Amino acid sequence: MPLLSIVVPTLDRPDTLRHALATMACQPADADCEFIVQNNGGNPEIAKIVADLRDDRFRHFASETVLTMTDNWEAALGHASGEYVAFIGDDDGLMPYACAAASEMLSGRNIDLLSWSAYTYHWPSYYHPAFRNRLLAEIDLTSSAQRVSSRDELRRIFGFQANYAHLPMIYNSFVRRSVIDRMRAIGGRYFIGLSPDVASGIANAALTDSFIRLSRPLSMAGFSQHSTGHALFFETTDLLETPRGARDFGPIDEDPQLPDLNALQLFIAKDMLVLKRLLLADHDEVRLDFKALAQALATDINHRPPLYDRTVQTIGELARTHGFDVADIIIPARLADRPPPGRGVSVTGPNRVAYELDGSALGLNSIADAVRVIAQFVPDQGPFDPAALKAPVSSPILGAKQLEFAHGGAGVAALIEGWSEPEQWGTWSIARNCVLRFEVHPIPSRPVELVLTCRAFVSERNPQLQAACRVGNGAPQQLTFSREAFAGLRRLMLDPAAIAADGTLTISLSLSDPRSPADLGLSPDARPLGIGLERIWLDHDVHAARGG
Repeated sequence: MPLLSIVVPTLDRPDTLRHALATMACQPADADCEFIVQNNGGNPEIAKIVADLRDDRFRHFASETVLTMTDNWEAALGHASGEYVAFIGDDDGLMPYACAAASEMLSGRNIDLLSWSAYTYHWPSYYHPAFRNRLLAEIDLTSSAQRVSSRDELRRIFGFQANYAHLPMIYNSFVRRSVIDRMRAIGGRYFIGLSPDVASGIANAALTDSFIRLSRPLSMAGFSQHSTGHALFFETTDLLETPRGARDFGPIDEDPQLPDLNALQLFIAKDMLVLKRLLLADHDEVRLDFKALAQALATDINHRPPLYDRTVQTIGELARTHGFDVADIIIPARLADRPPPGRGVSVTGPNRVAYELDGSALGLNSIADAVRVIAQFVPDQGPFDPAALKAPVSSPILGAKQLEFAHGGAGVAALIEGWSEPEQWGTWSIARNCVLRFEVHPIPSRPVELVLTCRAFVSERNPQLQAACRVGNGAPQQLTFSREAFAGLRRLMLDPAAIAADGTLTISLSLSDPRSPADLGLSPDARPLGIGLERIWLDHDVHAARGG
């Protein structure tokens, strides 16, 4: 039995598949791995492509008829014999070091999930001209690893506080066979739902306490004219009603909690509800936040301009069904087209650089070309000792030591609701109502000041931002930002009586009028930005701080 199985399910896509297989064929010969190609419907051209590789590591299997995507993936998984399994799409690619690195890290170690965030490449055939032949890679020059709490990550995903790509999906992870077997024992199969890749990430996290996330990706996600998700959610408005939709997804049961399914977030939400009932029924901290779902739909509303009005209607239906005020949802103004991608090189954090490259200028034509180019920028994996990785912290301790909200900062774990992904400097709010949660130990014996280093998104067209803050169960306190005073230190009073008996402190912010840079014509950024957090700490010397 090999250590690794890399599985490629495919359906009539020989044009991209041959390049995906090329990135697999160049893996070191001494890596302990096998490659499974699951040919949905038995296309003879695909069988010939695999045979022509003349590589014993490749094993070809075919179904007699065309299966739904989820059934084809389950059939593919049934042919894998490795101790660890990963999937890639037929327009994706493996990094040249993937199998050697994974073998070295997994062999002889007790690791359930080894995960990463894939680089991305939009093929020249991608439906939207602005995105064609674009390569995006955020590179960590330290090639680090961290242990992530599965429950904390699920809480963030179900609360739409993090992108689903952060999940330990079988599409961006090596999954230990024992995890797969546990899911099969509970659900009768491993892959379920409408989005088998996302559903696998939820299941993997639900069945483990933690997982290891590498900052050095082992794969690159490709988006081509064949990509099912992008065809469904960006290229067309009614794919589910077409023969292709019926072929790929089969019959779809309606869920009364979700008014529509023609959006990626709603597709994922449907699978969340299924897996919540199946695997997470006793975990109250992991719950689908329908209000945050509505805000996620609103934030991305201009990614599909033809469905703008339909999305607004869906947001209203979610509000009526789940009892929240639709006025709390920030809906950007209508744009004529999907916001274009960025370009160039930028620093995104300590030792982190993002490359947004024009593949045409580099002579790229396929995923294999993109993998070859970006691999030249990726440093070797640093020393890897999973036993030395610190256990994840659920709620950071708020005290005299400053907690940072920048990428990798200790304060990031406190971001519960209404926040974007951390950036180099800190984290923006992206909702009208935002929540942070800390632990305070020891609880102070008298009132202290909570100090924030922060900024607000204000401009000529939105010159002021008000933030009503509630620290624990204390009285509301007001923070005001203007163009003249948009950044710096802000102070809130913390009464020890406002801290819960277990030491938990929840801070809630209600923002007056967050706006997106896209709305104001300042940049393509469609996020409704309000307050940006940089650092937080407690100042016990209140009188000295106030000059008393």
